Amino acid sequence: MKELKRLLCEHLERYPQLTPRDLAKLIYQNEFGSGHFINDEEVSLARLTEEVKGLTYTPGELFEDIGNGLVRLNLKALGHALSLQTVNRFFVLTAAQERGNREEFEAKLSILREFYPPADVDSFLEEYKEAGYPPMSHSPRYREHYSPSYRVVRRVFALYFPIFERIEQLVANQGSTSVVAIDGRSSSGKSSLGQLLQDVYGCPVIAMDDFFLRPEQRTVSRLGEPGGNIDYERFQLEVIPKLKGGNPFHYRVYNCQQNNFIISPTIKSHRLTVVEGCYSHHPTFVESYDLKVFLTVSPEVQKERLLKRSGPAMLERFVNEWIPLEELYFSVLDIPRKSDVILDTGE
Repeated sequence: MKELKRLLCEHLERYPQLTPRDLAKLIYQNEFGSGHFINDEEVSLARLTEEVKGLTYTPGELFEDIGNGLVRLNLKALGHALSLQTVNRFFVLTAAQERGNREEFEAKLSILREFYPPADVDSFLEEYKEAGYPPMSHSPRYREHYSPSYRVVRRVFALYFPIFERIEQLVANQGSTSVVAIDGRSSSGKSSLGQLLQDVYGCPVIAMDDFFLRPEQRTVSRLGEPGGNIDYERFQLEVIPKLKGGNPFHYRVYNCQQNNFIISPTIKSHRLTVVEGCYSHHPTFVESYDLKVFLTVSPEVQKERLLKRSGPAMLERFVNEWIPLEELYFSVLDIPRKSDVILDTGE
């Protein structure tokens, strides 16, 4: 509630012509997202395309926070930073997530009485409740003064916007497959970003975790080598030559629990291929990539995330074993500075 009140105050200051209806719409989006269920993605894209045709590019804030992990993506400020297909995927993926409940929504709506006289709010809220709390459009006054044109999308798309923007440039200007490698600190979000890119673009993702060292490789000299805590020789042999070959391929995945290999799913040819995981920027094969992304996070946030994800015992192993090896690799080989995009996911 505290965050929501702060957001409502900010919006009232930014948009003084807001009516109770417009704040109620913001609260609805905060609780339920867009309120749309997309039955046909092509129809959604056609509507977006038609809407954008009538807009004039206006430099300004591209993403506007509405709380609860959501933002409004301002179409007038978009320009050519992203394709409409990608924006539509943001919207469709956001709409597909079930969120919110009526009880929480009603509690949030009651905050309106702190911003407007009861006479202006109570009758509106009563009518809105009788209608069943449907999604609503902005008030005529708001539309007249601000001409809103946006899509409600998950905040994570705003966080990773610099990466999406670079990828859009790559796939638009490069005829062959573009390869993006995501390196970074433990629990900085490498796998989550890889999954997000797959959800948006439908691209294959190759995980460096598939290339754990086998027991016989874990010698003192190997683990003391910066970047040595991964089977980079096998990755260089089984993956790198095939990334831009245009043909489907497989590679061997090392199963550390069973100490054997299994065959990966088919890596199909696509305009974009993603390699994610620590050591993906190893100098042995780093020149094979078109975009190198490095994700970072503070030690405090890193430990909080690792504890939540893996528990105390695994956190201890990360702190005492794996994180020192990662930091050796980052510092000695100057991995962050040699990356094209550095993003702090803890901010």
